[in-house]
Amino acid sequence: MQTLPQKIHIIDDTASVSASLKMLLESYGYDAVTHASGEEFLEEMTHKTSEPSCILLDVRMQGMSGIELFQQLESLNIIAPVIFITGHATVPMAVRAIQLGAFDFLEKPIDHSQLVFKVEAALKKFRETKSALQIEQESHKALESLTKREYQILELLVKGCANKEVARELNITVKTVEYHRSNIMRKTGANSLPELVRLHLTYQQ
Repeated sequence: MQTLPQKIHIIDDTASVSASLKMLLESYGYDAVTHASGEEFLEEMTHKTSEPSCILLDVRMQGMSGIELFQQLESLNIIAPVIFITGHATVPMAVRAIQLGAFDFLEKPIDHSQLVFKVEAALKKFRETKSALQIEQESHKALESLTKREYQILELLVKGCANKEVARELNITVKTVEYHRSNIMRKTGANSLPELVRLHLTYQQ
């Protein structure tokens, strides 16, 4: 199995903090890159030079704030978990970040061992999310490869129709339904009808 490349992006307008975090993470073998602002990070993402696997994001920065940048990540299809970092933490701020979907929230000065622990947890989540998305994309490609007749049968199956009902609805034999149903399961990789239903639902969405 191919190892998934992982890059940690550090976004903080305090150069000394960014450099310190980059040095720390690299000492643990992580690949880290720094950005002096949210705008600089977005500029790099438009060129898709690398997909973030984890983002360390300062809350308060000159120009675009960390919260403002975070709210743009979804529209850019960035799935990397975000760990907010700040030297001015408040309970409402932390609650707000978590409500928005942040992975975690850390206060400066940052405890190095705690940061590394949380980064590893965030990377684990990224790998799991990426794997699930890849499986979903492959399943969608498989559904798109179905013939017109196979897709007609699929739609009836997910509605709960038995083979005999499908045959009657499409005016074909039960054996023909069984043949196409076998092909559908093989092409999609589904091991059961409930799994096939789930794949179809996600595809429709």
